[in-house]
Amino acid sequence: MRRRSTLVLMSFVLAASTVFAGFGPNFTLANTEIKNKLSDIKEEKQEKQQEAEKQEAELKKIEAEQKKLEDEIRKIDMEVSETDKKINQKQAEIEDVREEIELLKEELVIIENRIEERDELLKDRARSMYQNGGSVSYLEVILGAKSFGDFLDRLSALTMIAQQDRNILEAHLEDHRLLEEKKEKVEENLVKLENHLIELERLMAQLESQKKEKDRIMEKLLAKGEEISVYIVSLEDEAAILADQERAVQAELAAWEEEQRQIALQKQREEQERQRELERQRQQQQAEQQQTQQQPSRSNSSPTVESAPSTGSGTLMRPASGRFSSPYGWRTHPITGSRTKHHGLDIANSTGTPIYAAEAGTVIAARYMNGYGNTVMISHNVNGEVLTTLYAHMNSISVSNGQRVSRGQEIGKMGSTGASTGPHLHFEVHRGSWNGAKSNSVNPMNYIN
Repeated sequence: MRRRSTLVLMSFVLAASTVFAGFGPNFTLANTEIKNKLSDIKEEKQEKQQEAEKQEAELKKIEAEQKKLEDEIRKIDMEVSETDKKINQKQAEIEDVREEIELLKEELVIIENRIEERDELLKDRARSMYQNGGSVSYLEVILGAKSFGDFLDRLSALTMIAQQDRNILEAHLEDHRLLEEKKEKVEENLVKLENHLIELERLMAQLESQKKEKDRIMEKLLAKGEEISVYIVSLEDEAAILADQERAVQAELAAWEEEQRQIALQKQREEQERQRELERQRQQQQAEQQQTQQQPSRSNSSPTVESAPSTGSGTLMRPASGRFSSPYGWRTHPITGSRTKHHGLDIANSTGTPIYAAEAGTVIAARYMNGYGNTVMISHNVNGEVLTTLYAHMNSISVSNGQRVSRGQEIGKMGSTGASTGPHLHFEVHRGSWNGAKSNSVNPMNYIN
């Protein structure tokens, strides 16, 4: 049996040798080509890996450059806000000086009128004295007295006349002094006003320069072919926002539950009052029936009791005045030029236009956020429904994280911070909580009154 197995194995080896020997040089060539292809594939794989590593390094470099440019934009936005404050302060100072100048001019007119009237009086006195032959002879007046009493009267009259003349002259001199003082004050204020106007012009030029620098940086981002993260916050910001949002939602829920509890208590008190009123009417009817048995009995129908007023329709108030410059939905972005979804509603107006909370709520975040610029996010609980509103590109913010705000309360001023081409409010409404993907965003026009 072993011998037979050995013969079979030898026969297979011999046959195999014959087959492979039949391939000859062609088989060797094919084997070499396969090895070469494998080598080429390996080299290509290495090249691809190196290219991927290079692209990743380039991407990190671009991201670092973009981050640097975004930081520059944020820095310029802060400088613009500070310049705006200085401009507003300078304009207020100019207005104060102008009002003071106008007031001084009015006082000058009054003083000049007094001087003019007194001049006429003094001229009349001088004319009268001239017509009477010169100055009054006090000795003749005194010696012309017919009695001692007449003498005292004449002396008193002369003293009074002399005192009046002295008072007139002193008042005249004082008004002339006051006139010169007011004129000097007007001149000083005119110089101050001129200096304020020069400073205001310098600040306006500085503001314009800052805005041009921001535009230059924005163009630099576009020149790199990069998609600006206009309405995207950093991962760190998003994590912080979500944590703050959770606290705000809980606070709003507690506030809403307390409101509902108060409404229930109010309804309970109203129902108790209604029952007391019904009992009082019942007792009154019984007393009247006992007293007037012959009269027809009165109706026992209960009075109609109105239900408690509605707590609201759930709509939001308009957060700022101005024109609607860009609606919610898909659009060509004014900065990137790409087709993107606009998750909010833009309201355009001048810088400094007040921005109001669309509904009572708790402030989730109130700070600078990348392309959003100065931003406020508020969590609301409207009739048991969680809504989140977002207000972006603000020039200034007047609320803080965790603050409870009322409907219509001013939360800041309109501006153009972040990725913005002009002063406007970017207003978002999210049904439920806010998230980085903005998947809960809805058209604000469906909620605005």
